[in-house]
Amino acid sequence: MYVLNKVVWFFLNPVFVPLVGAIVGAVLLERRKRFGGAVLAVSLALLWFESTMPCVCLLGLPLERQYLATQSADSQPKADAIVLLGGGIGKNVSMEYPDMYEGADRVWHAARLWKAGKAPIVVVSGRNDLNTAVPLLVDLGVSRDAIAVDNDSRNTYENSRFTERLLRERGAGRKILLVTSAWHMPRACGNFAKTSLEVVPAACDFSAYNAYLGVAHWWDWIAPSADSMMRTSYLFKEWLGRFARR
Repeated sequence: MYVLNKVVWFFLNPVFVPLVGAIVGAVLLERRKRFGGAVLAVSLALLWFESTMPCVCLLGLPLERQYLATQSADSQPKADAIVLLGGGIGKNVSMEYPDMYEGADRVWHAARLWKAGKAPIVVVSGRNDLNTAVPLLVDLGVSRDAIAVDNDSRNTYENSRFTERLLRERGAGRKILLVTSAWHMPRACGNFAKTSLEVVPAACDFSAYNAYLGVAHWWDWIAPSADSMMRTSYLFKEWLGRFARR
């Protein structure tokens, strides 16, 4: 299933579809000029729209809006564990330290919650996060003895099942503060809802809202950018994942 999901996403991602459409349209121009021109125009228009702020807002704001009121660590209840879903940090074997990306907010927020006394342990769930998220948590003041690691999960489904198993083996309670990016939280909660765990969302990394609040000029709404395309890509993936889970 993991490999199948990767293959499906390759063919449905927002860059691949319009680019293939543009190539097909260009090829058709020679024999079917009107139809080929229409396919080419629609494909290029779609590629432009996916690279703009309106597309980011259309996809991202509905995912993130419901978590805006719970950003503060102080607003969160106490739980049995803080579950940190991996992502946002990369580690090349030839480099001394991990590189932090936008999703590194997850690690910071998990540390913030632990230091606020919201739960006694932090469960780090995600392949390779033992060498990325764990060192950063320690640097941020989380005791290494308070960190448990699921280093096998490759996707959100496995995050939920492997975390459930880890907590059961440790004899920990069922109530967790789930830490992940706000745009990823709906799908993550959907997966964890199918376990025995009681989930309280603790969202961070409000990607679409931060982009929306950063718009300074009217032309920022229509000018395409690589940053908007990147956001569109992972936001669109979230919607695909939600529909697939149904």
